Amino acid sequence: MTLPTPAVSLESDDSDRTLTLSFPTDASPRAVWSALTDLDSVAAWLAPAADAGGGRYVLTFEHGGRRHDKVFEVVDCVPGHSLSGVLHDPGHPDSLLSAALTEGGFSFVHSDVPEELAEGYRAGWPYYLGRLAAALGSGPAGRAGSPS
Repeated sequence: MTLPTPAVSLESDDSDRTLTLSFPTDASPRAVWSALTDLDSVAAWLAPAADAGGGRYVLTFEHGGRRHDKVFEVVDCVPGHSLSGVLHDPGHPDSLLSAALTEGGFSFVHSDVPEELAEGYRAGWPYYLGRLAAALGSGPAGRAGSPS
């Protein structure tokens, strides 16, 4: 299924190890916050998510019939405003994720992206944000996208 990709602004540093995205939406800040933090909401646009305790959440992805679990560990959270943490991806160095609500959407930074995963994340984040836009039922939407 091809989903709309929101009109995100994606920037990366010269090494592609830091990806910065701006996600505009007309959804309420409360709806956006819920989509980023409520496990059922996260499952609707990103991946099934489970509370592993201690501020750790397991995200389960299926690719090519294989299961791949990643663990997001919350480092800092200002409820309703910002969230940051470490993404543990077995077999790869850890990376950092942070999201902050902004006027009319949110900003998202994925830093210390493992070199061998940079291309996949550059393609994947716009796709998953398209799923987020669909889950929020809000615009604006741009070009069609699919994961690589």
